This record gives sequence, C-alpha cells and structure tokens, in this order.
Amino acid sequence: MPKRTLIFILLFVSVAGTKAQSLTGSSGYFNIPSAEIYPDATIYAGGNYFDKNNMPFGNYKYPGVAAFVTMTFLPFMEGTIRFTRVVGPDVDHSSTVGDRMATARFRFLRERKYRPAMLVGFQNFFTTLSSGDASHFNSTYLVLTKNFKFRKVFHKIGVTAGYGIELFKSSDYQFIGLFGGAKFVFKKLEFLELMVEYDADQWNAGARITFFKHLILLGGIQGMKEFAGGVSYRLKLP
Repeated sequence: MPKRTLIFILLFVSVAGTKAQSLTGSSGYFNIPSAEIYPDATIYAGGNYFDKNNMPFGNYKYPGVAAFVTMTFLPFMEGTIRFTRVVGPDVDHSSTVGDRMATARFRFLRERKYRPAMLVGFQNFFTTLSSGDASHFNSTYLVLTKNFKFRKVFHKIGVTAGYGIELFKSSDYQFIGLFGGAKFVFKKLEFLELMVEYDADQWNAGARITFFKHLILLGGIQGMKEFAGGVSYRLKLP
C-alpha cells in the first residue's frame, strides 16, 4: 500500500472509545450484549441487515432490516427502540406491520481494575398481546464485561460472559442460556474492533470500524454462514 494512501486512511478513521452498537441496536459486541454503555446523554441511531436464517419474525422466509435509536439516559441506564421489518419482492407489507421492540439496560457495577462491569438487560419486555405472540427477540439477561490492556500488539482485549432467561412470554427468544465472546483492539488501530462470540445458539464473527468518532460500520458472519451488518451514527447531547 502506498504511504500516501495509508496516511489518508489513518486521517479518515478516528481513534475513539470502543463501546458501540451490536446487531440488536444496544451496546455490545457483534450480536451479543455487553455490560458497557456510553456516557450519559449519548445517543446513536442506525440500521442493520439480517439474513433470513436469523429472522424468526417472518418465519425464516425473508431477510430483514432493523432501524433503531439508542440513548444513555443516566450514567447507568441505556434504552433502545427498534423497528424490524422483513423485506423481499413478494412480502405483503399491508398485512405485515413489523416488530417494534423496546430494550432497557441497567448497569449496577462499573468496571474497575480487578472487577468486571455488571449489567441487567430487558430486551423486548413490552408487548401488546398478553399471549406474547407479538413479541420477538425477547431476552432477560445478566452480563459481565472486563477489558484487559496490554503494552504490545493489543491496545486491549475485552471479554464478555452472560446468561439469559425466558422471563416474559414471547413468540421467540435470543441469548437464552450461556453466551459470551471476546473483542480485540490493536495498537495504533483503535478504530477497528474484531469480535468472536457465541450467542447461546451459534458462533459469530464480526468487525466494527469507527469513522470521525461518530460514524460506525458493523459487519460480520452469523452462524459462520450468513452476512449481517449495518451502520449507525453517534453523537453526544449538550
């Protein structure tokens, strides 16, 4: 790679904090949630794409797209609103409204030198039907995250582990049972994150890159088979 091109790339991307959105819209790794959240009054919005094999909403017949807005209301609380819709040439959108999901996450332990951060999340805890038939991607989980810094090669390696349960009635669930993963950030490449994880159902691998400290691109392979990814924009409210 020519030296001039490399300099341009390094100027284009930004060294920023490595907490960012997952496929769910909430803070996390590639797909799984983590116990990390942004500082108070941080908001980010974006959209993600899912292969049909990871879209229970739509009976695994169509791929889907999701638009989301996430905000840290207090230093320990993060909320997400997400709208998911199946897409395809033969989808009847007049009869398929889409899945509306609300997520609330509460971090009750900050990460310390010898202690991981700890967080409880309630994903899609609200539904309009008591039967739960209108609820998808539901999960109630406890998750811990610890980051380790290094002097050489790696800027940091993050490790996350959690456990999810079926607390609310739902048509389908996510992150039920044990899940976990690792995140790798290299020296002088802090804008790039590489992630590998097990989401309690399948193994995933992904990458995330931050441009100008605000624009975030996410992409990877779910189940080591299908592509998923998206884009989001982050800003700090005054």
